[in-house]
Formats: sequence, structure tokens, C-alpha cells
Amino acid sequence: MSHLKSVVPWEVWSRGNNNPSAISDELLVARLAETVAWCDALGPSESFRSNALRPSLFHDGFDDLVCGVGRARQSQIRQANLTVQHHTPLTVRGRFMVYFPDENLCDGYAELVSNGFFDVDNVPAHDTWVSYFDEEPLSRSRSRHLLCYVPVALLDAANEGIDGNPEQCIDWLDQTEVSIRQRVESLIRRA
Repeated sequence: MSHLKSVVPWEVWSRGNNNPSAISDELLVARLAETVAWCDALGPSESFRSNALRPSLFHDGFDDLVCGVGRARQSQIRQANLTVQHHTPLTVRGRFMVYFPDENLCDGYAELVSNGFFDVDNVPAHDTWVSYFDEEPLSRSRSRHLLCYVPVALLDAANEGIDGNPEQCIDWLDQTEVSIRQRVESLIRRA
């Protein structure tokens, strides 16, 4: 078990950490850990589009939007007294997925087959958002992506949406070539 340097709580969701090769391990682990703790604590019948974490209509881009959800989740974690594992490897039971907003055709099929885990625009439920990244080496349509955590209770629903998505704007992290994949895989352990 590796203990990383502590990250000051309010720094975890500071904007501007969207370069997958530049984000520190400490910050990435804190974001992963908080998202995993929150999602794993929610029951299968609870909404993963909670009002407490609802994204703001007024934001300054994807990074700002995701950080706003993260700050709200961090506050809810404290209020609920949830335990967050801040050491590596981070034990996870679910899977990580990636959403590529620039490849989206907004056809609504993923929403239908996933029972609302994805919305009509193929966006995963906001409670599952981990971090937004923008990396240059990928094709233009795959450079911007949102990393999400899918808890065990929602794996089947998410998989239905991914399998039925013709434009492939949503995919499991371990099925993609994004650079954050190797970083995440080096910091987690499957339960």
C-alpha cells in the first residue's frame, strides 16, 4: 500500500488540471477516491443524477462543470460522513468509462437502453464524473474526454448504452487508447 502526499481538500476540485500527463498522482487519486466512495455508497435504486450534485447551467467549459460537480460531491461526502480511501492502490469494484463529447450524435438510444444512466446526449450520470481531460496527441474528436466511474449496480445499464452507441462516443476506459488509462490502471486494484 502506498501513501501519497495529502492534497488540501479544496485543491482537489480546482480548475485547470485537465492535462492527463500533468495532473499529479495525489490529485488524480483524490478525485478517483471521492467519486468511487460516493458512487459505491449509493444504492441501485438511487439516482446517479442527484439534485445535490446537479451541474450548474452557468459554467466556463467542461473543466469548470466537472469541478463544480466534484466540489458538490466532496461537500456531500463530508455531510454523509463517508469514508474515502486515499491510498494506492485504490480498491474499486466497478469500472471506469470515458465519454467523448465531440463524437456525440445525440441520438438518445443510449438513454433508452441504459434506463437513463446516459441522457439523450449520451452524457453519463453526473454523480459518476471523475475528471475532464484534454490531450493533444489524439484525433481532434477524441482529444476532449470525461472520465467516469460506473459502480457495480450500474454496470449492466452502462454496458447496454455503450454497446448500442453507434458513434462510439462512450466506451470503457480499458477499451480506449487515452493516456489517462495507464495512469488510472496503475493507481487502482479490482476488488
